[in-house]
Amino acid sequence: MTPPAEPDTERIPVRYWIWLLGAAVSLLGDITMTFAIGWSASHYGGQIAGLVLLLAAAPRAALLLIGGAIGDRFGAPRVLLVSCTAMFVLTAVLVPVTIAIDEPVWLLLGTALLVGVIDAFFLPSSRSMPRLLVPAAQIPRAMASFQVTGMVFAVIGAAVGGALVAWAGLTAAAGFDALTFAVMIVVLIVMGKAIAPPPKMTTGMFRSIAEGLKVALGRPLTRTLLVTMTLAAGLLMPMDALLLPLLARDHGWDAGRASLLIAVRSLGVGLIALRILMRGAFQRPGLVAAVGLLLASIGFLGLAFLDPLPLTMAAAIISGLGVGTFTGHLLPLLMNSVEKEYQSRLQSVVVLCQSLALVIMNPLLGFFTDLDGIGITGVLLGISVLTALIGFFALTRPVMRDATVA
Repeated sequence: MTPPAEPDTERIPVRYWIWLLGAAVSLLGDITMTFAIGWSASHYGGQIAGLVLLLAAAPRAALLLIGGAIGDRFGAPRVLLVSCTAMFVLTAVLVPVTIAIDEPVWLLLGTALLVGVIDAFFLPSSRSMPRLLVPAAQIPRAMASFQVTGMVFAVIGAAVGGALVAWAGLTAAAGFDALTFAVMIVVLIVMGKAIAPPPKMTTGMFRSIAEGLKVALGRPLTRTLLVTMTLAAGLLMPMDALLLPLLARDHGWDAGRASLLIAVRSLGVGLIALRILMRGAFQRPGLVAAVGLLLASIGFLGLAFLDPLPLTMAAAIISGLGVGTFTGHLLPLLMNSVEKEYQSRLQSVVVLCQSLALVIMNPLLGFFTDLDGIGITGVLLGISVLTALIGFFALTRPVMRDATVA
């Protein structure tokens, strides 16, 4: 660890904090909405829940490379503004629709599909913003500040989500999400020209996509980080939307306890982010990220076998600490491994890898949770073992193990 001579957070530009405010409020609505969709879908069983999440991931995966190229071509803030407006319209329309017809499976499937399409353009631009707003040396702290804020809002969002779903189901969650996107739209308008427009591209769209893929997959460090992240994403990302709601139902817990379980897991992630924000990243972030996966596997093992709610919450926190250690060190290292002009395209590859992992793993995990003899316990045990194996794999890669901070 190399502590700074003065607090690095003081050198993070004000424009970043303005953007973070809007992003955090929007995240609060997203967490609420994601929980609401996952909870509503889990009512129909693991296979339907997995199918709903599949329909969110599939169009996102199909369009991400185009979304990333558009973000670098026209500028991330402009693409974000259009995407947030589309999400505002979608969630606002859901309110009267769900009041009229409740929450049938086809509506959940259609909502997931539309969210996936919008996310294909929203996510690459959104994830590129820290690299566009903050100097490279401050990326770990900037992203840690986002994770800390995200942890706070995740805890609030889980509580709000549980309360809103218990009160009025998807209707209330959609209305709340629409309000948060309205805030994000205002923030993006206020920021105006805070970010310099991107350099004019002379290459065509498909050549631009090819250049982004070459940068992401052609550099040894970037490629290794992408492989590790993709393998881990299929196991870690289904946790909040799919597996923890199914675990709660298996224990006979209500939506409030399910949201509490998700909140305490996010608390573990946030504690690690707070440590990075206050003290900085470790000197060898690739090595620390691999160790984080080993810690997360211990938490997943506890989730598989511990039954009382307090012990299950403790296991959720441990898993969150491991996941926070992994993401808090791997993602800044990945972001700094390519230049600014490739950021949206890099992030489109990142989200594409995550989405492809979810396309495969969400329905697969949902299927296995419905099988007699496996269930949610067997699935969580398998995730624990596989997460540990990915951690050991990362430790065997010198280019990742020996990577240092910028």
